[in-house]
Amino acid sequence: MAPENKYNSDNQLIQDTIPEYKKLFINPFAENLYKNIRKSGFEIFLSNAFKNEFKDLKKGEKSFWYSYAAGVPDKLKSLNLFIQPFEDFCRTCIITDYEIETLAQLDYEAFNIGKSFIAIKDLKHFCLELNYLIPVVLKNTGYEVIRKEEHNEIKISMIRKLARAIHSRYLNEIRKRSRKDNSYVFYNPGNELTEYSTHFEDLPDEIKYSNIDNAAHIPTKLLSIGYKIREVKKGYKPFALHLNEEEIETMARVEHIRWSWEKRLNGWTFGNVKDEIKKTHSSLIPYEQLIESEKEKDRELVKLIPAFLQDINYEAYPVSPNRIKKLSYAIKPQSSIHKILDETRELNENIKRIATLTPEIEEMIRIRNLKIEEAISEVEGSYNYAQHIQETFLPDDLYVRECFPDSFILFKPKDIVSGDFYFFSKREHQIVFAAVDCTGHGIPGALLSTLGYGILDQAVNEIKLTEPSYILHHLYSKIHRFMRYDSEGTGVTDDMDITLCILDSKTNILTYSGVKNPLYHISQGKLIEYPAQNHPDDNIADGQCQFTSTKIQLNNSDTIYLCSDGYSDQFGGKFHKKYQTSRFKSFLLNLGDCSMSEQSDRFYEALEQWREENNEDQTDDILVIGIRV
Repeated sequence: MAPENKYNSDNQLIQDTIPEYKKLFINPFAENLYKNIRKSGFEIFLSNAFKNEFKDLKKGEKSFWYSYAAGVPDKLKSLNLFIQPFEDFCRTCIITDYEIETLAQLDYEAFNIGKSFIAIKDLKHFCLELNYLIPVVLKNTGYEVIRKEEHNEIKISMIRKLARAIHSRYLNEIRKRSRKDNSYVFYNPGNELTEYSTHFEDLPDEIKYSNIDNAAHIPTKLLSIGYKIREVKKGYKPFALHLNEEEIETMARVEHIRWSWEKRLNGWTFGNVKDEIKKTHSSLIPYEQLIESEKEKDRELVKLIPAFLQDINYEAYPVSPNRIKKLSYAIKPQSSIHKILDETRELNENIKRIATLTPEIEEMIRIRNLKIEEAISEVEGSYNYAQHIQETFLPDDLYVRECFPDSFILFKPKDIVSGDFYFFSKREHQIVFAAVDCTGHGIPGALLSTLGYGILDQAVNEIKLTEPSYILHHLYSKIHRFMRYDSEGTGVTDDMDITLCILDSKTNILTYSGVKNPLYHISQGKLIEYPAQNHPDDNIADGQCQFTSTKIQLNNSDTIYLCSDGYSDQFGGKFHKKYQTSRFKSFLLNLGDCSMSEQSDRFYEALEQWREENNEDQTDDILVIGIRV
């Protein structure tokens, strides 16, 4: 186990006693380094000085390795690298080939000056390999190499969620490749395509930690293009960072460096072919030497980073002033509660400006205003707790990303809580998802949404229905029973509109069933609208399932959209008119070349511009889901 806090944040060694330091760090590091250089396989430059085990070395020979180990922290510090103990797993060090060459040159010069007892046939090559081994040996000794700038800016709980989403993206790529080969593959140990196509929690530790490490280094990759990250303040919306080709290429290069060191830290070396047993890999070469298809893997991964950050409510911000961009903007108070409170305060200020009041009147107004604010705050507190409950049962953004790595959800309640809700559930290769619009908004709509979500969850995850029409039958049967609604029209008639889909990720066949709300499908630049063919009253007559569904064959890069009517019904523009469905569909077609994270931002911006042109209030809950296959 690594000694605790032996190095501080400035890479200064904290020594309790020199003997303890030698015992806990220098001695094990020196022995491990010697052992690793012996088994590295580069016998061509090794001399007879390496034929013995470390314990059999002479005192002077051991002294050389102890001295070398003691100098490692200061040598790393010269490149702004420092050493720290690790607990759960060893983070991958991001050290460039140029930095390794710099460290190797320092050793080369020191060995020449010191006239080491070791007679090396190729001293430069030896120094290079020695420095590539330093992070590996440090890991074995319980330490990791890191820069100050790379300290985690994301909580470990978020890192694990990101890791699951990254693994889901990998599974998505596997499905794409298997479909191209016209084969639908399952887990098959030893098969490169399918070896790790299993659930995240069932992955081998090395692969699981690889995904976690990848997520933990998102800040490092962003730092390489001049950005750091921070959690977005309450009341602000994270705006996705739009990456240009140069930024994507830079981050892809850093990701390859991270991946290469991760492999080395786990005992892998370069080999002409990938060999799981010998732990050799042909991609353990500089990024520039990779074939284009391997580079593209890294590019595709870093392109998802802006969407991942949005999912956990983080934003990127520029480190240097010349790169300042407006990455987020305040959300104006949308709910009627917020508006009443703001207007009350504004009215009080106006009264004070235009009227001279006696102390008695001012005190009376102060007390009345205080009561108004207390009443509003109490109602607002109830709304906020209701929002907390609703956010608890709605699917987590990163779970949605697991289901669909290339997707977005635009969710804007009118009054803090929403009558609109979304549903995602994944079981093996089937993904069930829905956009639902309950009658009303605010608390009444939220009550219906809670009821509706619970029934959907029961149908999918407890009863395990796998046909959309039967799921709808179950949903409306239960809703009508709870609301005491029957064929005679008694009870409450409030209902919900829904777009419900099941995607078979092996075949890309989408089964759709809906009530009132359509499904939009864009393929090869053309928009296809699938109107809802069902009515909730179809279930009332005889209790038998009367709902129908439609099967759609999707192709790679197709996009589908599910939505409530809140977006198209929003009033705005110069003439106080609804946005309308026709404008919404035209807007969908104009987004074809945008990434899904960009589409989310474009939707939001277009809606705000439409509202603000005539200073309109939001009239309904808004929900738009976009998914690229």
